[in-house]
Amino acid sequence: MTGTSPSLLKQEFHGSAIRMAKKHPKQIKKENLAKRAAKVAEFERTKPSFIVSRPAPFFNTLHTPASAYQQVDQQSGYQHFMTEQDKDFLFEETPKKSVESSHMAAIDGIEEALKNEKLKVDTIQKIVGLQNANAKAVQIWNVHQAIDWFKLKEGDTGSPEVQAAILTVRIHNLNSHLNQHRKDKHNYKQLRTMVHQRAKLLKYLKSKDAQRYYKCLDGLGLEPRAVEGEITL
Repeated sequence: MTGTSPSLLKQEFHGSAIRMAKKHPKQIKKENLAKRAAKVAEFERTKPSFIVSRPAPFFNTLHTPASAYQQVDQQSGYQHFMTEQDKDFLFEETPKKSVESSHMAAIDGIEEALKNEKLKVDTIQKIVGLQNANAKAVQIWNVHQAIDWFKLKEGDTGSPEVQAAILTVRIHNLNSHLNQHRKDKHNYKQLRTMVHQRAKLLKYLKSKDAQRYYKCLDGLGLEPRAVEGEITL
């Protein structure tokens, strides 16, 4: 310690004393409250949407009335829950059977007879095509897509995944309507009801099978926070 000036010792001791000094309880409380408020603000800022949290491939299969009307490929969608078997029977098998039963091939030739039947097929395709569907028919088609996408087996319409997917289609449809008609209080209440119904279904699924639960959330583009805990719309 020899050779050290008294003034230097005094400065070192003084700085150390400040660093070692305890904070006043009010200052500690103030800092804790500020940290808590910052956490709450960050939690609210990052809160996912209760409608849809992120994109998912499932939504690429759905239509709005506008997108259905603008379809370039007429055969990309049909009304009335038409299956592939229905389309084959109506557009492929029926014209051939009609030509055979009417003996038109013997009169005009098989190619000309089938050509005439093809004109009828084109007319039917336009009638039942999604391009000419109203908003209700488009929503029904979307429901069919949801069933096909989330079904666990053929004929499955009652599993939690399928029911949650159907509710998601209806939620998206109603949310789109409310974005254009913000004063529609009745449908806004219905939207909240459906969001809570979907959350209840998904919570039930989680209690039964957590793996299926997280797979379903991923398919619907939902974050767990959008389903669990308090839901406010």
